[in-house]
Amino acid sequence: MNVDELRRRIDSGKLSLEASSTTIEEGELKCSSGVTVEYTVTQGWNILSSKECDECWTQSNMELFEHIQGQNYTDEELQAVLNSLQKEDHHWDWFTKSCKFTGEEYRWFYLYANNKPQGACVIFQPKDSALDGSNIFYVEFLAVAPWNRDCDVRKREIFGVGSALLKATLKFSVESMKLTPGFSLHSLPQATKYYEKLNMVNIKGLDKSTLVYFELPKIEANKLLEVS
Repeated sequence: MNVDELRRRIDSGKLSLEASSTTIEEGELKCSSGVTVEYTVTQGWNILSSKECDECWTQSNMELFEHIQGQNYTDEELQAVLNSLQKEDHHWDWFTKSCKFTGEEYRWFYLYANNKPQGACVIFQPKDSALDGSNIFYVEFLAVAPWNRDCDVRKREIFGVGSALLKATLKFSVESMKLTPGFSLHSLPQATKYYEKLNMVNIKGLDKSTLVYFELPKIEANKLLEVS
């Protein structure tokens, strides 16, 4: 059965799948409206959550682009708006990733709030640290919902989703998987400033084309755990 057939069977109700995810973290995050919202982070393979990410996030992107198309922007204004969008991962298919990254070496994490997936993360572990050779994890994919990203035509709904998801993942990796505090990843160009703010170290010899390799040193990872 290929991915498309699997998706069709789930949509038609001919195939029922049980999730293996459990809640590992709960807390509150601030919203742009000034209120706070409760969130949960789950760990475990859950293809239905991945499917929900695809559906909710794709719909949000479509609505955003339709709004932009409806404005009377000049060519210069339109280009500025498009440049403000964080869209480098908009083509990611989380359902397909769930079908591909299923081994024990991969772990899945989702952050939910307001009954919607606000962020998703999949890691590979263990991964040799390029800094000290210890066992850490590698972030294969990390993304937050489109409505949680700033752009020129829309303010994000919830702040700190990516950070909360990373902290919960780091805490779980240390406490449950007994990994050394720290993680590595290859960053999309638009995300490099965020990882620099985390004091992650760029090891240029491990860069891949436009993807910058970052690693969070143990001392910085412990700081992150202290405020989580």
